[in-house]
Amino acid sequence: MEISLRKLWVISILIIQQFAFLVDASHSRKKIVPALYVFGDSTVDAGNNNNLKTLAKANKFPYGIDFNNCSTGRFSNGKTIADIIAIRLGLPMPPPYLGVPKSQRHQVVTGLNYASGSCGILNSTRSGDCLSLDKQIEYFTLSVDNDLPRSIHSKTKLRHYLANSIYLLSIGSNDYMLNYFKYPNETNNKLNPEKYADYLLEQLTSRIKRIYDLGARKFVVSRIGQIGCTPTVSIRTPYSQKCNEDMNQKVKPYSDKLPGKLQELQTQLPHSLFVNLDNYNFA
Repeated sequence: MEISLRKLWVISILIIQQFAFLVDASHSRKKIVPALYVFGDSTVDAGNNNNLKTLAKANKFPYGIDFNNCSTGRFSNGKTIADIIAIRLGLPMPPPYLGVPKSQRHQVVTGLNYASGSCGILNSTRSGDCLSLDKQIEYFTLSVDNDLPRSIHSKTKLRHYLANSIYLLSIGSNDYMLNYFKYPNETNNKLNPEKYADYLLEQLTSRIKRIYDLGARKFVVSRIGQIGCTPTVSIRTPYSQKCNEDMNQKVKPYSDKLPGKLQELQTQLPHSLFVNLDNYNFA
């Protein structure tokens, strides 16, 4: 989903306002949280797919034409929402996990990006080689257990660091595009849109709980955008229509139900805080 730079800045400001208790407004470039960790798909992939055997790569022109005219692996002409949130938090843009040499990963303490284009919440969602959400969490576990303790030696300080960092999840569109719509005869894909949304949200929340169990407390979770308006879909839509509204309506239950599910999680998980990033209505 292509979102204008102006809208990305608006979204990032809204997120910062949700974490206002962390922010000193007079020092907008001061680091106000320890780190930003990113999980997701092509909406926030910063170049992990460059290191995988897949056609889903964004390392060639015209990608990156507004990113110092450099194709970094971001599926965008410029910065992603993850990059902009990091900047607003006073942090460097989180580098792709697979792009950082293994021997240097312990040195990165301002956050990492595990996102991978063409993957989804479900392990069955993929196009070529990519990092499923489970795999991304597996890599985050390695960061927490093996890498971070080499730089943050106190267990108490590490717990504080993890609890005060922010965790962005932007994922789910491929579970529709590359799964639900693509393979309608698969067992779970025979569910109606309401039931499929419930199933997908159950899978997402179980994985969020795993991230929470590793020490995360502050989450920003994105809704799925209006995928019926993406170039891949709209180019096949009759000229008289801008978007495939049938697709949008089938995705809408997920986006409608996500805020309530996040509220449930916040009630269940002590000291947690969840912010819903509503990019469905920003389309």
